[in-house]
Amino acid sequence: MPKCIIDGREVEFTPGQNLVEVAKKVGIQIPFFCYHPGLTVVAQCRMCAVEIEKMPKLQTACSTPAADGMVVKTRSEKVIQAQKATMEFLLINHPLDCPVCDKAGECDLQDFSFKYGDAYSRYTEEKRTYLDLDMGPVIKKNMNRCIHCTRCIRFGTEVAGIHEMVAVRRGNSTEITTVDGRPLETDYAGNYADLCPTGSLTLKDFRFKKRVWFLKRTSTICEGCARGCNMTIHQDNNVIYRCTPRENMEVNKYWLCDEGRFNFRYVNEESRVTVPMARGEVDWDAALAAARNALSGKKVAVLVGSDLTQEEAQLLLQFVPRHLGEAPLYHFGTPGIRSPQDDMPADRILKRKSKTANLHGLEKLGLKGFEALPSGTQAVLLVRGGRARLPELKGVVTVGVGVFRADEAQGFAAVLPGASFAEKDGTIVNFEGREQHLRRAINPPGQSKLLSEILMVWANSKGGTHV
Repeated sequence: MPKCIIDGREVEFTPGQNLVEVAKKVGIQIPFFCYHPGLTVVAQCRMCAVEIEKMPKLQTACSTPAADGMVVKTRSEKVIQAQKATMEFLLINHPLDCPVCDKAGECDLQDFSFKYGDAYSRYTEEKRTYLDLDMGPVIKKNMNRCIHCTRCIRFGTEVAGIHEMVAVRRGNSTEITTVDGRPLETDYAGNYADLCPTGSLTLKDFRFKKRVWFLKRTSTICEGCARGCNMTIHQDNNVIYRCTPRENMEVNKYWLCDEGRFNFRYVNEESRVTVPMARGEVDWDAALAAARNALSGKKVAVLVGSDLTQEEAQLLLQFVPRHLGEAPLYHFGTPGIRSPQDDMPADRILKRKSKTANLHGLEKLGLKGFEALPSGTQAVLLVRGGRARLPELKGVVTVGVGVFRADEAQGFAAVLPGASFAEKDGTIVNFEGREQHLRRAINPPGQSKLLSEILMVWANSKGGTHV
């Protein structure tokens, strides 16, 4: 294995790795703005310049592959002066609006200005300003904060597969904008905000909602489709404010689609049923009694949302034979997707046609897809986590367990409110058969309970079995 020396430390590396990535192995941070491991290297911000022995000029670490025996200095006097000069140049037009910028607290420009910049600037001219055009429902642009790293341009072309971001004009008049000023078209627009190292591109959905240093982070899995992208939930005071992608090179790399990113909205929805219902709000005892009475003496079918976890499905497989007799179980979730064979890529990047995360897991447990209720079915126990699309049911008594909006639960004999993907721990299986784990980020709202708690109360309450 070849080795090089960075700031006096010997480091082993894989041939082809650049100096930024090699330095990370020994905990040495080389600052950069334009470089991103998921995009092509352009080496234009010059912030990552380092001194390499036997080379007369500073070299950009992002575009320089490590070589065996190479000696690199990242904090020499020459490098420090270059970093200060680069920061001074990048900040000449940057506004001093950190107190009102959504990027404050997680801004590379802010952090590197403090760590590598100078407290003084020689720039006395008037700073440039722009009249920003609307970029659509996802991204808000503040061009006066831009440092021309071009990450957004490269992401659109190289990852999203749509050439919609461009740089127009030159020099001090350069502006990053969309082609012909059109709104963003990609379904991955939220990644522009993740990639932007400043507050130039921010999420409209998160704008002015909460300072990032107040947010608590939980690593979990997106429930938006059968891929199971890795993501982080950001919440405060039991309210989710945003979801961001979490790097996993085997599943979603660095990205997250907008559908998965904003899927959390239903968790906070005011119309969500969070108290037990039985033709109106009741307590849990009354709701359970109404649910049992609705199913008692009838031919019952159980519909299981493919947004439930493996653990929840296994509990139902144990619960149903004991308390609902020979009631058949079927899974549901996405119209037209009844089995793993129906699940295919929905685009060339991440999205799958199955719009629930655990279709493949429920099939693994032996559940079959719902097509139609068996002849003679009189009642249905409908269990879901919130993402699965409700099937059309007519002429049967329905008891709902899980996450429902008030309009969805109209006509149900009883509703036992449950927990969404963000409110529980559990295992899901993606389309590749990979087991991944949901992590609880917030508590279930109101009187909502975990499915395990609901089934336990049902089984141990008076009249829990009607077989």
